[in-house]
Parts: sequence; C-alpha cells; structure tokens
Amino acid sequence: MAPPENLQPMEMPDGLLLEIPCHGSYLGRIRDAVADLARKIGFNEDEIARIEIAVGEACSNILKHAYAPGKVWCRHSRDPQIRLDARNVDDQLVVELNDHGARFDFASYQPADIDRNLRKMDAGGYGISIIRQMMDEVQYSSNDQTGNTVRMVKYLKKT
Repeated sequence: MAPPENLQPMEMPDGLLLEIPCHGSYLGRIRDAVADLARKIGFNEDEIARIEIAVGEACSNILKHAYAPGKVWCRHSRDPQIRLDARNVDDQLVVELNDHGARFDFASYQPADIDRNLRKMDAGGYGISIIRQMMDEVQYSSNDQTGNTVRMVKYLKKT
C-alpha cells in the first residue's frame, strides 16, 4: 500500500510534523523523515542509524501493542494513526510519537529475560530496551486528552 500523496511532512524551520495512518506500510515514511531531519541537524550516519532503529521500534510498538485488536484505545472515534513531531532543540533531536491507542505502563516495564527467551526461542520483548540503548533520553506519557506520547532525545555530539 503506497502512502497517499497528501501525507507529506509539514516542514517547520527546526523540525517537521507528520500525521500518518498506523499501518506497517507507512512506518518507513516516519523513519525516513526523521533521518532526513537528523542529517540536516548534523548527526553522522552511525547516529542516524541508531535514531532510525529507535524510531522504528517505537512505531512498531504502537502498531503491535497500542492498536492491537481487542485493546481499549484512548479514543476509538479516531482511525489508528501516529503523529510525529520531530525538531531540533539546542543541538538535540527531539522526536515525539503520539497515538490514541491502548495505554502502556512504562513505569513498571521490566526488560525481557534474554536467557529465558532464548530457551523458548522467543525473539520479542526487547523494543524498549533497544530504544533506550539507541537514544539519550526516553520518556512516556499518557492521558485521555492527548493520548500516548513517547518522547525520545538524541544529543548532537560535536567533535
């Protein structure tokens, strides 16, 4: 499924804003938009790859968990979508992904047990750990009015 032409990011002086359907075929669009912004800010390709991994994991979690069948969404009156707000703030890339799907208890999240998962041949449960390793700051908030927001920050390291 190709993205409709009207899903162009809204470019802002120091960032971009994009609302996109929460469907797997669109998630690359979010990663690409954030990577382009990171390049403009001055991140090197290794850091851009880390940013893309973190953004991809966060989007996949929204798709897989927040909008999972049978889950209670914050607002069922909306179609599943992801809102991306990415911007340069004082040489930091700030990426906020917002959805109106099911809430997640980020505060009590426990990373997956690698040894146990290896014994069971289970590859899941590492998304948040990966996001935390790739980004410098990760925060999550949720409320009825604004939905769920994951905020990720990557510092531009000047050499």
